[in-house]
Amino acid sequence: MKKLYLCLIILLICALLITSCAKSTPTPTPAPAPTPAPAPAPSPAPVSTPKYGGTFRYIDPRSPSSTIGWLAEPGPPLGLYACAMLEGLVDVDYKGVVIPKLATEWVIAPDLKSATFTLRKGVKFHDGSDFNGAVAKWNLDQFLNAKLANVKDISSVDLIDDYTIKINLKQYSNTFLPTIGSILMVSKEAFDKGGKEGLRWNPVGTGPFKFASFERDVVLKMSKFENYWQKSKPYLDAIEAHFIIDPLTASASFEAGEADAVGGDVAKVLYDLQQKGYEILKSYTGAITLIPDSKNPGSILANPKVRQAIDYAIDRDAIVKARGFGFWTPTFQFAPPDASAYIKDLPARAYNPEKAKQLLAEAGYPNGFKIKIIGDSSTTDKEATVAVQGFLSKVGIDAQLDWVDFASFVQYVMGGWNDALLACANGFSAANINQGIDFVWSQNAAFFPSVLKTDQLQGLLNASMGAKDYDPALVQKVLRNMYDNAMFLPLYCINRGDAVQPYVHDTGFYSMQSWAVWQPAETWLSK
Repeated sequence: MKKLYLCLIILLICALLITSCAKSTPTPTPAPAPTPAPAPAPSPAPVSTPKYGGTFRYIDPRSPSSTIGWLAEPGPPLGLYACAMLEGLVDVDYKGVVIPKLATEWVIAPDLKSATFTLRKGVKFHDGSDFNGAVAKWNLDQFLNAKLANVKDISSVDLIDDYTIKINLKQYSNTFLPTIGSILMVSKEAFDKGGKEGLRWNPVGTGPFKFASFERDVVLKMSKFENYWQKSKPYLDAIEAHFIIDPLTASASFEAGEADAVGGDVAKVLYDLQQKGYEILKSYTGAITLIPDSKNPGSILANPKVRQAIDYAIDRDAIVKARGFGFWTPTFQFAPPDASAYIKDLPARAYNPEKAKQLLAEAGYPNGFKIKIIGDSSTTDKEATVAVQGFLSKVGIDAQLDWVDFASFVQYVMGGWNDALLACANGFSAANINQGIDFVWSQNAAFFPSVLKTDQLQGLLNASMGAKDYDPALVQKVLRNMYDNAMFLPLYCINRGDAVQPYVHDTGFYSMQSWAVWQPAETWLSK
């Protein structure tokens, strides 16, 4: 699920937290008590029939950095705009239910060695060219030729007829359908005319909205696609994605009526808007983690006792109380509390600075050491990271904060790092935890090459993914292995959320397995 999870890594891959101003104090301040807003958001008159027309304007912190239209290569995630212009064979909702999209039916062979998809007829790309079996095969072949991790289990694609393709599998995985759904189709005719560079900033998909214009770091505009395959949709005339990094500026613009929705991961902003009566649509989207360069034998962080000491040194409850505003939950595992695979009886390394000091001494660092924490300056909650720095200082670890821009952070994520922890948001889906683990922490993953990814972990993951049906008990074995080895240190689960104006209806925000997939064709405005 490349763009979803690369969305959840650097968005969630990299970036789920929006910038807050850093404080000099190392310990988090208690969250303020709720204060009533001067006036609640206006309530809309009851409506039930969708209305045509209008421009839906939403604010999001992350502007596209490397592409909006050519996806068959590694890169940071696309945002909420992707599913408005581009579609895959299937969608998957938050509970894991697979929903037809460009494919109407699919059959997985009894021997689990192939899957046959019946494609939707009458679908046009934005350039007027046809979506069919040949184009679907060509799209999948681009991912296979690029040897991307999300198609690693696919050996080949056969064209059966104009509207049937057969995907042959090297091995079966119960993440197969969600992963296939994350491969978004682009026009082969557009590629033949302009190549991938032509598509990179001029996407040509089958979605309900087509590309209109893009101003980097400012706005992406999309207009209604009149020949969309759902003939009565979309309801909207246009969508505008406005990119504002500063959460307070974004919130002020929303409250001034300059936008219809504002989203992100800054809990304080969402909390304040909620207190003012605005509806907040949200779901767990990932965990904030500290990621060590444990694969580098010369690194201090290669010693598991050092990693465990860091785990004990951090007071997650204090950070969540100070910065979460009811939107964060402390965690020691790579799963949200509402996941069926969540381990309720995990013997967590709860805050214990004395135990941390003991482990540091056993590891040969009785007086502590110096280390760096590298964070993305545009997406990391700086106060929370400063709090982590403060807790580490209390056990003798001198952690220097190194804030870098998003492009530089991506280089660390993809290329590696030395003698440092990455402060990073990593995405997961409650419906199938295997998918997030495989995409980020498996030996085949393109991300975090400085992390030790053991053969034992890979064996457990292969067994969990290879089961015909998703089995939470098998996933828990993988989660326990990660925890026991302190492979990385999850700190807290975060909710990504959007505040919406009272006249906004049926967005489908956070109803799907990927936070970045919503329902632009269904969205309408009653104002």
